[in-house]
Formats: sequence, structure tokens, C-alpha cells
Amino acid sequence: MERPILTHFHNYEEICAYLKKAQAEYPELMQLNELATTEEGRVIWGVTLSKGNPEENPALYVQGGVHAQEGMGITCSLNFLWTVLQNPSVLDNLTIYIVPCVNPDGSNQCVTTGVNVRSKLERVYGVPNAIVPQDLDGDGKILSMRWEDPDGEWVDYPECGGVMVRRSPADTEGPFYKVYTEGMIENYDGGELNLGYRDLDFNRQYAMNWADNPNGGDFPANHVEPRTVMNFLSEHPNIFTVIDIHCGTRALIYSDPANVADARLMRKLAFMCRDITGIPPITHSRYGKAADIPSSSNLRGHIDDYCFAALGIPSVTVELGNGFNSAGMTSQEVFDASIYTKKYISLVAKMHADKGGKIAEPWKPFKHPQLGDIEVGGQFHYNAYFMDPDDMLDLIPKVADYCLEVAKLSPVLKLTKVTCDAVGDNIYRIRASVLNNSRMNTKIFESGSSHHTDRDFVLFQITGCEEILSKDTSPMVSSLYAMENRTVEWFVRAKSGDSLTVKVSHPKAVNATATVVIP
Repeated sequence: MERPILTHFHNYEEICAYLKKAQAEYPELMQLNELATTEEGRVIWGVTLSKGNPEENPALYVQGGVHAQEGMGITCSLNFLWTVLQNPSVLDNLTIYIVPCVNPDGSNQCVTTGVNVRSKLERVYGVPNAIVPQDLDGDGKILSMRWEDPDGEWVDYPECGGVMVRRSPADTEGPFYKVYTEGMIENYDGGELNLGYRDLDFNRQYAMNWADNPNGGDFPANHVEPRTVMNFLSEHPNIFTVIDIHCGTRALIYSDPANVADARLMRKLAFMCRDITGIPPITHSRYGKAADIPSSSNLRGHIDDYCFAALGIPSVTVELGNGFNSAGMTSQEVFDASIYTKKYISLVAKMHADKGGKIAEPWKPFKHPQLGDIEVGGQFHYNAYFMDPDDMLDLIPKVADYCLEVAKLSPVLKLTKVTCDAVGDNIYRIRASVLNNSRMNTKIFESGSSHHTDRDFVLFQITGCEEILSKDTSPMVSSLYAMENRTVEWFVRAKSGDSLTVKVSHPKAVNATATVVIP
């Protein structure tokens, strides 16, 4: 099985082909499932990696491709799949779920046409002078269109054909330009142009901490893509951690709960990523903020909120970086800067020029049927905000290593002692002591909620005896802290020589069994 090309942005057909080939070559380890079908008819694929019944082991969940422009998250997810298949011992006591491309419609549209889209462009009807994105010149791309206007907000950047920078007060001489997405105008009356679509963000549609905003949808999870993720996570109580891979300004974004133990867990996940990958940890409340701006979180309806508040499990967001990081800017420097100005665009343009890269299509004249003489061209939007793909040759394998280290953190139940004492004629007392030999509470978060309350217990079971005399035949404890020990007992009827099996289990833990023979 070949490794995915780490410098490549994959289209939908390539994703499908890679997944199907992997499943064909590793049928004993990999299941490939159709989780849902999108509005445009594409499949949201789910991968299950396991050596046995996947639900009997704790699970790590990894996903990519939520935001259309951030295709390296897909590549990173495919590489993690490849890494696990090359190292099957990882699955000895673990299940791994991977959804490489949550948003196949938006991702495929972006990588094939270069259009500027966050997750999905959803038409809005009845808007006057509404721009509807469309390939005007037949080159297969949906980029930008521009025309000169003394009130234009943009100026040309001649050192890199096709790239525009924001107008500044120092720009006193034109030409100045209006720049819009390439397309036709619906309900055109010659007035000021408006957007004929909403640029949806599927990472603002989860059903916790959702807010009514233009790109968050009409209500939580009203699009199949985030709803599919929510359903999958909810239906798999063995998932103990979620890793969501993106291509924003380089960071490991993590929440900072008020509960001390939960905050320590989140910081461990964050700083582990820093130590393995070099990606800086940044909390939700600081991500995207200039150094002199007070902390506050604007990531409403985020997957991390859903995992914490609805499922009681940690979720972290790996941001692989963008072109400004590739050009040498730190993440805080990106947050502090107005990046679409000449000073910073010049860094990115020079970097790509030195490597022979291309980040924009030069402007060329076009006769628009409604607007008249304009130009079409402009920057590509599939490339993770000008990312240098060569950055990923070193970083993506490190992210796979990080995911594997996180996978080792699941709760591990160990039966440290099982004893049998005769207390009567063929009556025995069986005592079992279990240790949570890990750094995680079996409940994972102490303060996070979980609607899996009927399954979020450490369960003790005994089989092989003639009769369990104890009233509580399958004792349960609500949770075991890291390195906590607990003992339970049964009174059973059994004969000499009978072999009894004791099992202790939790959906999010490595389970344990032991055998005791009646003397």
C-alpha cells in the first residue's frame, strides 16, 4: 500500500480510490462504511480500524476535510490511515475511527475550481444584485472578477500576477479595484452587488454552544455533514478522544475547562502535540487574537464544545498552518498582523516565486454579459491560504505520531487480584480487585457531560458458576480515577474444579478478564 502524496490536495475521486484500495488490501483490519450521502450525492466515508469487534476496545476518532480550503487535513487523515495499516500492533487493544473528508462537496469544489468557500456555498434567493459563483471564461476555475473603481478596497500587487492586497491610507494613487467572486448577477438592476449565497461553516453547527449567525446554519446540525459527525460520535461510546485536523494558522487549539483535572488533561494533549510536532498550543479564547486583545472565544457551535458538553470527552483541533507560517511567520505574528497587506503578501509571494510555485491566475480581460468590461483571475483558494505543500513532508508524519501517542492514553483496566474463599457447602466468595492503570479517568472528563449515562460505568461480570447468589449479579462503579483501585465481590454456588471467568469492562477502556478455578 503506497503512502498518500503528502504534498497533494486530494479531490473526491482520489479519496474514494485510496480508501477502497486500502480496504481491499487490508480487509482483516479495515472496514469502509458509507456514513451518509451529501446533498450533491457524494459519500461521507467512515473508516474503522480494528483487529476484532471494534466496539470492545477504546477508540480514537480522527477527522479532516471540514473546511473546503484546508485539504491538507484530508491528506493528513489519509496518512494516519496508512501509518496504522503499516503498524497493525497499534490495534492490539484499540479501535481507530477515521473520517478523512467530512465535507466532500465543498472540498471537491474548492480543489477542482479554486473557488473561495469555507465549508459550503448555500444559495440565498430573492437578493437583489446577487452574485452567483460561476466559471465565466471556461477555464474550469471559479476565482475572482475585478474592475477599476475609485472607491475600490483593493490594489494590485504587480510582483505576483493575480494577487490583490487591501488598500491602505498610504495608497493615494490608483488604480483601485472592486473584487468579487467570479460569477453572474441574479436580479441585477445596476445597484451595489450583494452575495447570493451564505458561506457556511460546518464547524459552527454543532449542537452545543451554537449561536445564530450567518455561517452557522439555520439551526444546529441542519446540514448532513456536521449531523453525520454528531451521530457517529454519539453512537460510539467507546470513543475517548477526538482529533480534528485543519489548515488554519498553525496551532493545537484546545479548551481550558474550569475543572482542574480536566484542564490538566487538555493541557497534556496540547503540550504533547507541541513536543512531538512543534505545533504551538493555543486555547480557544486566544486563537486568532492579537496579543493586545482580551481573551474571548468566538468559536461557537464548535466540535470541541459538543464533545465536552454532550459526550464528556476531549476534542482538540490540529491546525497544520498556512502560507504565512510557511513564509516564516509565527502564529502570534499572524494573529497580530493584517496579513492581506503588501508587507505580508510579499513574504508569501516571494516564497512561492523562489520555489516556482503558483498561487494565483493572472488577470485577463473578459466581457461580462451584465457588468461589461472586467477582468477575471485572482488567487486560488484550495491551497490552505497559500500554504507551501513541502511543509507537510515533515509535519504530517509527526501529526500521525501525535495521534498514536494520544491513542495510548485510554483507560486500561487490570484485574490485579482475584481470590476464592469457601464460605459454605459449595458456596464461595469471589473477590476481584481492578486497577485503572492509566492517566485518564474512565469517565474521561470529570466535569463534562455525557448522555451515555446508561453505559458510562465500570461493569464487573462473573460467569461459569452454577448460580450467583449475590443480589447484585453484575456490580457497577460510576468511574475509576487514574491509578484508582476498586474491589467487588460475589457469593456463588459452584463445584470443585469449576472454572469461573471474571470480566471487568468499560466502553472507553481496555478491558480485562481473569480465570479462577474452584479448589
